[in-house]
Amino acid sequence: MAQWPLMVTYIMLIGWISVTKNPIPRWMLIFLHAYLAASIVTFLRSKFVKILIYLFVYILFLVEITLEELYGMKIMPNVLILMIETNARESKEFLESMVSKPSFWIIPFYLVIALTITISLEKNRQKICDYVIHKIPTKYIKACSIILLIGGCVFSYSYYKLFSCKEVNEVDEWYSHMSNPDDQLTKLILSIYDIKLGEDEMKKSILMAEHIKTYNQPNSHDSITIVLVIGESYIREHASIYGYPLNTTPFLSKEKNEGRLFVFNNMISPYNQTTGVIRNLISCNSIGDGEHWSSHPPFTAIYKKSGYYVSIMDNQKDFGFKALYSYSLNTYLYNPSMVKNCYNRVNDSTFEYDGQLIDYYNRVSTNKQRKQLVLFHIMGQHTEFEYRYPKEFSIFSVDSLSFRKDTWLTNEMREIIAHYDNATRYNDYVFEKISNLFCNDNSVIVYLSDHGEEVYDYRENYGRDAWGMGNDLKQTIRWQYMVPFFVWCSDKYKAKNPDIVKQIEKATEHPGMLDNVCQILFHLSKLNTPYYNASRDMLSPKYHCPKRIINDKINSDSIINSK
Repeated sequence: MAQWPLMVTYIMLIGWISVTKNPIPRWMLIFLHAYLAASIVTFLRSKFVKILIYLFVYILFLVEITLEELYGMKIMPNVLILMIETNARESKEFLESMVSKPSFWIIPFYLVIALTITISLEKNRQKICDYVIHKIPTKYIKACSIILLIGGCVFSYSYYKLFSCKEVNEVDEWYSHMSNPDDQLTKLILSIYDIKLGEDEMKKSILMAEHIKTYNQPNSHDSITIVLVIGESYIREHASIYGYPLNTTPFLSKEKNEGRLFVFNNMISPYNQTTGVIRNLISCNSIGDGEHWSSHPPFTAIYKKSGYYVSIMDNQKDFGFKALYSYSLNTYLYNPSMVKNCYNRVNDSTFEYDGQLIDYYNRVSTNKQRKQLVLFHIMGQHTEFEYRYPKEFSIFSVDSLSFRKDTWLTNEMREIIAHYDNATRYNDYVFEKISNLFCNDNSVIVYLSDHGEEVYDYRENYGRDAWGMGNDLKQTIRWQYMVPFFVWCSDKYKAKNPDIVKQIEKATEHPGMLDNVCQILFHLSKLNTPYYNASRDMLSPKYHCPKRIINDKINSDSIINSK
């Protein structure tokens, strides 16, 4: 084939990173892609088309290598969304920050090498071709090509499976399988398809928010404040209220001892990533009953339609390129229609520390409403723990972890654990600041974390894993999916609602999952709504725990209760 230099360039630039795992099917697919590109040029006999294909291949290569070398990322939906939505000023700032990185100059180096190879192949096309044919009989080249093409066609079935996905979660699961292609072109196609599915789900959910059914609320002159605090990456067993040896939760422990804080011991998260959790947390669906989040309204819209003043204070709100991990969540939560139907107040700033977000809320909420719902979404113990707390909260150090006797723990690992524990201690202080805002009101605060984490707790691992990668699944659930959950009641709320307080006390050992937290909020606020389901409400005598499904497919209790 006359266009073999184009094929070689394609394989070299597009296949360079995608064949490190499960190489045989991926090589075959890359070869098929390259063959099709070369065939298009041969059929059309157009230099212009050839230049366009070369340009496209080099752009994909440069984007991928820039993301990989400078940010440790790949072409994925979040990156594509940001590229589409970034304005001129943000693009300029991003380019300036990119060029300032020491590792940036390796990218032009790679580009020069690649261009040198491509130009050399094109200039010496016939000479190299004659040499190869002289050394290797044509029949072997043809036979090898046919095998690769047949294999590529067979493994192309994976694309059929991709486009059979009807939900974003299914696309994520497709991508997690090592047998599926991982080249830049595939990731670009996946990203476009993923964004489309995400937009369809979001439109469906927004439509639900716009058509809320409401009941008349009972006439009451009492004011009430319901607060939901959504923490981040909180390992339940690093909290002293759950038995951790270090005093990471002094305020929570005090409030528990004084009867205002009620600690739940069997709460689980449906995912170990933020977006999946919060979409199902905000929605009134129940995963265990087979309900999809986009088919049910967000509880924030229900409260607003019922006359509550709804505020959301989000320290993870997407204000720049660094917030890539939350792109799909932010495009959903802060869609203009969602804002209109779900909130009365949204923060317009984010802060280095969560305590500053609470101070900001205190400044802007000068006029207290009679009935209000307040959501705080904090950074909590998000990765890079040393940046989650001010210096004055550097309470724990390597020496504090003398109770950890694991011989494999290095000083560097212990230092990371100490940073995490300091972030947990600061999180306790943040909760104290929140409770101080509402302690004199008829108020109740529900705290939860979106998911857990691992910080060298039982093995040499730091972070979270994709599900089912050969780990001890019971331990994975314990550290990454079991989450802290507690309810704080002001003295005024306790005095006005002694029956509910008793129900809270009785429910602390019940098994539950975060997707049904809205039912607890409805109960605590005595909200009269058709979306309330007593069988899903942990505080109700009619409660029957739905199946606690993790990652859309695993019954967590079957793992927890296995021997």
